[in-house]
Amino acid sequence: MNPIFKTDKYAFSLSPEGGIKFVDHEKNNRGGHFGHAMVQCANGDVLCFYPNCNTDNGGHSGRGWMEWCRSTDGGETFSTPEPFPYSKQLYDLNIGTTSINEKAVCTPNGTLLLFNLICDVSQSALWEPYWRPTYLRSTDNGHTWERARIFCRWRGRIYDTQVIDGKIYVLMACGWNEPAKENKFRLYVSEDDGLRFTEYAVVPFKQGTETRYYGTMEQLPDGRLIVYTYNPDDEFNLDYVIAEPGLKGWSEVKQAHFAKRIRNPQLVAYQGGYFIFGRSGSFGAPSEMGNVICYASPDGIHWDEGRYIAMRTAGIGAYSNTLRVTHGGRERILYQTSHAYRLNQTNILHFWLDAEQVDG
Repeated sequence: MNPIFKTDKYAFSLSPEGGIKFVDHEKNNRGGHFGHAMVQCANGDVLCFYPNCNTDNGGHSGRGWMEWCRSTDGGETFSTPEPFPYSKQLYDLNIGTTSINEKAVCTPNGTLLLFNLICDVSQSALWEPYWRPTYLRSTDNGHTWERARIFCRWRGRIYDTQVIDGKIYVLMACGWNEPAKENKFRLYVSEDDGLRFTEYAVVPFKQGTETRYYGTMEQLPDGRLIVYTYNPDDEFNLDYVIAEPGLKGWSEVKQAHFAKRIRNPQLVAYQGGYFIFGRSGSFGAPSEMGNVICYASPDGIHWDEGRYIAMRTAGIGAYSNTLRVTHGGRERILYQTSHAYRLNQTNILHFWLDAEQVDG
């Protein structure tokens, strides 16, 4: 093992080099960016979702549908992919609206929740404007899904979800195409297994989804919740806030430094370490921007120099997600990311983050 990071107890590695080609869109001249929901079911199955979109805008397109597949061996092998019915049926209506599966979570009762970005692609292929997001529930490990529910009254995009003390928390950038004063990050909560969500708090980031967007969150060891967001004017520093234990009250907004830039951040805690995956920015020198990158931290705030794990060879990519997978008594992190093969048309890669105990 070639460690990328070490703590007193564990050495962490990423494999394989260059990633596993999970989806080969190139053979069908397709691609896809947003929409990398993944979830482990109560029975241990792993479900992975990914976009299948057309070549509009060089492949940087929301015109398409979601597909999904299932693993019964902890993410090592997967079933034959299928179109996800809710997304494919909406696309087939040909009304200029598409559904992208952004995040998924398994509740303590074993219910799956799948959160959908609803995009208006009637005028352009670029997903926007966003409509009110929806979500679906499954009580049989994803074999069937209930009818879609409207998540909240705001237009916008759901960026992350966490289960904390049996409650389901959802981070959303709300107010897209609403008056600027309503463009806020909001935290929602469900205490009834996802039957309904209510607004829990406004996250005190700078107002306006045009100036702060993308978001990711994770629980710290002492029970606090850290929430990050991206600033397109400063890709070396992510804004973050911390909620006190019990999510009561927020710290002031602070910044964490990322030496090689970061965009589309995906934060995950794993065996006492913290990792952020994403894109190495969009505005740097050609050799530095657009690569798939991973940073490591002992505390979720102070980050190492980072390392590129897949170099950009074509256009835009590195939209991604992480999933904690437990199988055969072993816990690993599965990382899924888009990676451009031509123009902005992408394949989908998988990486594994593993922890090995340090002797002594």
